[in-house]
This record gives sequence, structure tokens and C-alpha cells, in this order.
Amino acid sequence: MTTRRGNGEGSVYKTRDGKWVASIDLGWVDGKRKRRTFQAKTQAEAIRKMRELQPQKIHGTQLASERLTVEQYLETWLTKRIPGTVSVRTEEIYARVVRLYLIRHLGKIRLNKLTPTDVNAMLIALGDGGFSASTRRMARATLRRALRMAEQDGLVTRNVAAIAEGPKMPHREGRTMTPEEAQIFLAACKKYRLGAAYSMALLLGLRRGEVIGLKWSDIEQAQDVVQVSVRRQLVRDNAGVRLSDLKTKGSRRTLHLSAPLVELLENHRREQEKEARHLGEAWRNEENLIFTNTTGEPLDPSDFGKGVPRIASNAGLGHWSIHELRHSCASLMFSMNVPLDAVSDQLGHASIGVTKGVYVHLLPGSRAKAAKAMEELLFKDFVTTARTGQDPVARPLARLSLAKDNNDPLIRTSVGRLGLDPSTLRLKVSCSSR
Repeated sequence: MTTRRGNGEGSVYKTRDGKWVASIDLGWVDGKRKRRTFQAKTQAEAIRKMRELQPQKIHGTQLASERLTVEQYLETWLTKRIPGTVSVRTEEIYARVVRLYLIRHLGKIRLNKLTPTDVNAMLIALGDGGFSASTRRMARATLRRALRMAEQDGLVTRNVAAIAEGPKMPHREGRTMTPEEAQIFLAACKKYRLGAAYSMALLLGLRRGEVIGLKWSDIEQAQDVVQVSVRRQLVRDNAGVRLSDLKTKGSRRTLHLSAPLVELLENHRREQEKEARHLGEAWRNEENLIFTNTTGEPLDPSDFGKGVPRIASNAGLGHWSIHELRHSCASLMFSMNVPLDAVSDQLGHASIGVTKGVYVHLLPGSRAKAAKAMEELLFKDFVTTARTGQDPVARPLARLSLAKDNNDPLIRTSVGRLGLDPSTLRLKVSCSSR
């Protein structure tokens, strides 16, 4: 004997022609009472279909149509939901990921039938196809963002992309210039028209778009300090090159300019004024940008970045990228014991955790300092004995200390010698107009 169902749980009954019918009351929708009814060949199938609708009734959602595919939903998401919620550049990235990866592997699957297994299969297929972990992570992140909106709209009951396991990212430690290499690079920059821009990238740790997005109005003097406000970046999208405001509070920051850098910028401004006078009405610097092309128009971000390897190679430093200038700035600051939070502010990271995750291996002697502090606090007798040399255990410690004092070549740091502040590098020659 079957148990009688309570109110709202739905009903299952058999028709005269032998078919089974499952019916459930979904409540009021748009001012009307809504019911969903399904036919089935067996009672078990009818009950199963009815139970599938229970989450929809409980959460007041309108699940996706049985015919709605992942491809159809993603196309609607790109054209109707995303515009206006993200930057144009991010929108283009989403569209590219959807077109190249998501639709190709998941497009034909019905949205309400998509499972974490399907997402994992896509990631595995991308890996087998030679795509990097970064590409696979972007594919999963884009799908997760799309399905989050589907979940908010009640089209699905769970975000299967969030449940699926993401690809493991290989850890890479970025290269960094030594103080000597940084000095050589800065000296080489003086021979180039945009040398001041590349010097700012190294000395301030600015991103590529942030450097070429600076305006002269961003520089001001506050009491005895000259500072620059980083508020926007220059980006390229389908509409061309344009200025875009920085998105996060952490990325918008005000930085101090050292005296050598101020001198570089003053020389650069004089050269820019000469160019403007020479071109007259043909000069196009309507945004009053600090760094422009030869006609005053905004620089192309990609072309600007290509200048770093050219300058570095001509200076005998080998190949360096503009992002490695940013990494070198952080490394040089760490070598001077600049606090972690100050480095994070300088780089415009979203949080100090981001800075720590990328640069913790460069924190000078942090583990050694921790061990030394505990040693002096809890093993004072041991420290005293080790210093007198009376205990055999002290001998390797003494040799280690001696090697350190004598600059033993077997003991090296990862960022070069200490004692040089990148903000005090002497730059006396102005930028040329070449």
C-alpha cells in the first residue's frame, strides 16, 4: 500500500489508456497558478520526473527548457547578460574562450544535463590537445562565471563548473634583474625616445598599460614630494586603442617619484614639447598623455612592450620582457628590506596575499630570521656555548658564519647584492629625441 502524499508534493496517477501521469503544483508564477505535468510509461518513471521538479518548487526557480543547449545559453549570456558588467577587453576574452573551447566541447549538451564529469572531460581534452594549464583554467573560469548567472536565474540548480576540479598551475619563479643589470638597463634607456617610460616601468613596477596610460595631470607635487596617481590604463580591444579606468581599489594608487625619475620626466617633457612645436596642428595628443607616438597619439600596448627586449639586447643583457621589469622592481625592493605591505601597495596588487604568493621566495632571510629569533629566545645557553667554540656542534655553525662574513661564493642570494635602493639610482643624462 502506497503512502498518501502531502499537500504540494505532487501526484501520480494512471490514465484509462494505461499511461502514468506525474503532476506537481509550482505555485503562483506571474499571477497565475502554474502546474507541470508529465506522462510516463511506468509509475517509477512518473515518480522520478516529479521528484526532479521538487528543487524547482522549493527554490521558486524556473529550470531551463529541456531543449536549451549549453551553446544556446552561452550565446545568450554573451549578448544579453555580460555587456555592461565587465570591461570590453574582458568581454572579448570571454567570447573567445566560449567560441574556441566551450562550444566546441560542451555546446551540444543540454544545459540541465551538464555534469561535472562533462567539464572534467573538456579540461582533459584540452590538455591532450596541447593547451596550457592557464588556458584550461580560463576555460573553466569562464564557464563557471556563465553558470553562476544561470544559477542566479534559476535555470540550473547547481554550478557544475565550480564543482569540477580545476587544473593545477605550475609554479614559476620569474626572473629578476640584479642591481647591476638594472643600472645597465636604465643607462641604455637614455638613448631612446621612450626611455623614460621604460625607466618608470622598472623603478615603479608599473604594468604596461599603466605606464602608457599616464597623463601629465597625474603628476603633482605635495609638499616636498612629487607623486604620480595611477588611475587608468591604455588597452586595445575591437574598438581600437583606448583609455580604461583601473577596476580594483588596490590597483588605483599614488606613488612617490624619486629625484632621478623626476629629472627624467622633465627632460622627456621638454623633448615632447619640441615634437609638438615641430608638428604644429598635426600633433594629436588630445588626452595630454605623458608617452605617445611621434604624432602625439596613444601608443599601441603591444608595440610598446616590444621595446624592452630591444633595449636589453642592445645593452648586452639578453632578452627581457616588460613584465620582468615589474618583477625586478619588486625583487629589488625586497633586497632592501622594504616591507611586504609596501611592496604590495607599490605594485597595485589586490591584496597582500597576492604579493606574498608571487614573491615570498625573495623575502631576504625571513626563515633564517625566524630560526634565529627562536634560538636566542629558547636556547640562550646553546648560543653562548656556540660562540665560545667549546662545543663540537658549534664548529659547522662557526664555519657557516665565517663563510657568510667572507662572502663565500657558494652562498648566493636570488636578487643580487644588498644595499642599493632602486629609487636612488643616479641618472644624469637626459633622454634623447631618437
